[in-house]
Formats: sequence, C-alpha cells, structure tokens
Amino acid sequence: MAATLAGKRALVYGGGTGLGFACAEAMLAAGASVFITGRRRGKLDDARTRLGNPKQLGLTAGDFTQEGDIRRVTAEAVAFLGGLDTLVVSSGTSAIGSILTATRAQFEDVLTTNLTGPFLAVQAAAPHLIENAPASIVLIASVSGVVGTHERVAYCASKSGIIGMTRAVALDLAAQQVRVNAISPSLVLTELASEVIGREADPEAVIARRKSLHPLGRLGVPRDIAAAAVFLAGEESTWMTGQNLVVDGGMSIVGVLEKRRRRDGPITKGEDP
Repeated sequence: MAATLAGKRALVYGGGTGLGFACAEAMLAAGASVFITGRRRGKLDDARTRLGNPKQLGLTAGDFTQEGDIRRVTAEAVAFLGGLDTLVVSSGTSAIGSILTATRAQFEDVLTTNLTGPFLAVQAAAPHLIENAPASIVLIASVSGVVGTHERVAYCASKSGIIGMTRAVALDLAAQQVRVNAISPSLVLTELASEVIGREADPEAVIARRKSLHPLGRLGVPRDIAAAAVFLAGEESTWMTGQNLVVDGGMSIVGVLEKRRRRDGPITKGEDP
C-alpha cells in the first residue's frame, strides 16, 4: 500500500479485533503511526503480535464508556504519538430485540456503547485534533442505521444516531478544519461474525442467504472497510465532511421486489410485492 498517510497519527478505538484491527493495520501500512485501544489487554497484545510489533504502534486498554478511561487513553495516545490528527471509533455491540421484546436495560446498554462511547471519545480527542488540524474523525456506523433491521431496535437506533452525530459534529468542527465522516458497512466477515454464523444449524446456508441480499454477490471483508477508513483519513477526501459512506455491496439499494426475487425466484408479471 502506498504511504498515503505518512506522518499521520491515529487513535483507533476497538483496534484489537475486527474492523478496528483492520483499520489499524491498513493505516500502519499506509505510513501512519497508530495507537490502538479496547477493553481487553490480551486482545491488544495479540493484535500487536499479529502486526509484527512495529515501533510506530502503541496500545493501552480502557473502557470507552467510562469518562476516566477515555481521558487516560486519549492522554496516553497523544503522548505516544506526539500529537493526534486522526481518530477512528470502531467499538460497538448489538442485541436481539424488537420494540415488543427489548427491555429498557438492553436498549440503554446498546446506546451507551454505540452512541455515548463514541460521543465521549470524540469529545476527548477534539481539542488535540483541532490543535493538529487538518484532522479527520472516522466513525463506524452500519447499514442498519440507513435501512431497518428486524428485531434490532436498539442497534438501529444507535447506528442512526452515529450518522446524525457525524453530521452535527462535522458542522461543529468544520471551521477548525477537522473533518468528520462515517462508514456504514453491511455484514462483514470478521472473526466474531464468522463465529456467530458458525453456531447456526447450517452456516453455509446462512452465508448463502446473506450473500444473496447483496447485488455484488459477496459479503464484506475487513479490508473493504479499512480501505474506506484510510481514504477518509487521507488527502484524497479533504473536501468531504459530514458524510456517511455506505460500503455494503449494494444491499441498501435493493428494493422489495428485488429482495423477493432473490429469495423466491422470478416474480409473476403484474404481481404486487
């Protein structure tokens, strides 16, 4: 990968696993210095080993729903990197539950992790990003924040909130030359996603069904999202802010008729959806 982020200094939340790890890996490959954080120190140590223990990689564990941890993580990242001009927030959680079945506790837990956590992370980093501007913030949202998903009321609400927060914060920080954008993936085959699908009675059938919902004929892989994050952090996107970059294999543009065709086969001429 070309050194498109040479000289950049990035703090990546959720950098020990999944999409956060992929973003950290891609940013390192693009020439950035990177500081990763997450709740589990063991996962962060494993990530450093997988990345080859580069000198330009730092890490510390912390819970980004706790303000004290956020302040400490931010301070350690700034000290290690010598400043901060890039922030990626990839941490998140989900829960199964519709408006009829979800409890208040479940709803609030998802919103705390998926919405309050990113708010606190951005708020703590903002003064450092302003000081080192031009700078970039990349928030990982979801296609579920764009289109609805059955029995995911809390998750959809939280990811829609991330998209709205992206727009608001972009306006708040535009005059200081800090750009703020989101990425909304569809299903990406991270280690966790693969593990969850593997618990199904027929994992291959589940993957085939999910692939069929994507016009490009495949599910996402972590590098799809990492490449988007590198783009949003780099010079090629300097006239982009407040945007939600949907990276979903075309899933969100598929209408009701097309979804039914993919599921059940050809639709009879004149048949209502």
